[in-house]
Amino acid sequence: MTDNDAAASFISSDSWKSFTTSANTFLQKTNEHVLQGLNPGGIYQAIWCRDASYILKDWFLSGNIDGAMQQIYKIWSHQISKGTEKLVYGRGSPQMKFSAEVAKVDKQKEFEGALPTTIYQAGFSEVYGQNPDIDSTALIISTTSWILARVLKEQEQNSSSSSETPSSVVASEHSSDYVSALLSKVGITDPPKVAEFVVPRMLRAIEHLNGRDVDDDGLLEQSHNEDWMDTAVRAGKIVYSQACWLLALNDLCSLLLKLGRSEEADKLNKFIDKTIHGVEQKLWSEEDGCYMDIQQSHHTGEPYRMLTQDVSFYLIAISQNTANDSLTIHHQHHNDDRSHQIAKNQEQGRRRQEPMLPVHQSLHKRAVNTLDAIRNRAWKEKWPLVTETELKRTGPWVLKPYQYHNHTFWPWTTGIEMLARSRFNKVEGCNILLSKLASEDGHPHLHAFYEWINPVTDLGNGAYPFRTGITAIRIALADILEKIKGESPSNSSM
Repeated sequence: MTDNDAAASFISSDSWKSFTTSANTFLQKTNEHVLQGLNPGGIYQAIWCRDASYILKDWFLSGNIDGAMQQIYKIWSHQISKGTEKLVYGRGSPQMKFSAEVAKVDKQKEFEGALPTTIYQAGFSEVYGQNPDIDSTALIISTTSWILARVLKEQEQNSSSSSETPSSVVASEHSSDYVSALLSKVGITDPPKVAEFVVPRMLRAIEHLNGRDVDDDGLLEQSHNEDWMDTAVRAGKIVYSQACWLLALNDLCSLLLKLGRSEEADKLNKFIDKTIHGVEQKLWSEEDGCYMDIQQSHHTGEPYRMLTQDVSFYLIAISQNTANDSLTIHHQHHNDDRSHQIAKNQEQGRRRQEPMLPVHQSLHKRAVNTLDAIRNRAWKEKWPLVTETELKRTGPWVLKPYQYHNHTFWPWTTGIEMLARSRFNKVEGCNILLSKLASEDGHPHLHAFYEWINPVTDLGNGAYPFRTGITAIRIALADILEKIKGESPSNSSM
């Protein structure tokens, strides 16, 4: 089946109509939870950068552009540099005996360019592990770039339309009122000024992240608990973290092209190529038919490989800004030999895809195989769990099975898996996953509001309502609805 056939199958499926109804109802019924704060909700009152990346994207999709601009500016104001605000680190590190220390100037310099895990208040932030987590920095780069590219493009289009058409007759699907308001803003809510402030900081953050590739194989290494699964003590070459890194590179590259900074974008493209090559060479398991982490042997005595639900994030990363991505933004690369470059991309398969090209066939096949492996190995009685088996070791807390990250159901990562399945036209899986989060008519199930669910007792646990999970689901639904809208028969001629 070709990619076009698969897309047509997705749209022509009898289940997509009910999915559309359920998805729209879910979005409507959860909208009130989105704008209540940038913190994850429930017991979490601080700003967690990785969580904020999803909330900010949902703010943009919900029309809260000014709020997104303000918070993006605020977060990047807390970028780590020597001699600035108080920074503690190490609370999640077994090497540091799970004990926090205040980062001295030399340690701040070592972390320079990264974002903290948590921003508690003015002048006080925390790095949870021994080193800054890769995902907190990378995901904020991705979301910041993703939002700015779209707002700047809409401003540009609005300005162009205004120069040709009286403002009284300008109309679009999106309200032009907020765009006009943005154009009159100054300071931290003005997108061009925000871009001027954050782009140099994002480039510095890229330098920091690139420095995490210790052995120069294109893969970033991490120590224990330096990602979202902050009790699983996984360390080494983690698929999820490479995915975050790729998203940062892809979306910042898109923004730089929008800003006419093609040389810097080309540099990021080289990092993209190198990272994808590294993942395909080292983190693809032919035996398992899926992508899997290579964990260090500190806690087991041997290299440790286990399938986790969050490897689906890599499938999102390789499809970002391609024809598989329903919410993509397209830019004309400043390259006179564009057609030759596209042909080269198609021939090599592992180079970054130009906008509007689908994911290369070889990567598409591996993506589908990975989704099949997740369903076969990590779904237990149709519950999609974060780990296929129980964890061998946890910390700082000893987790029993079916507790927190240990073999449980997370709405957050389920939203990620749903988005990945949509990107690769796995409509049946999208419907099954949504059924775990909403009723048949789309009203949110209580499951959708909890941080995690015990699959044995069916009881919700952790933060409630957990805004990160809600927004991850909403972002997936927005992407799928756009896919259905863009490929439905009524739009086939557009």
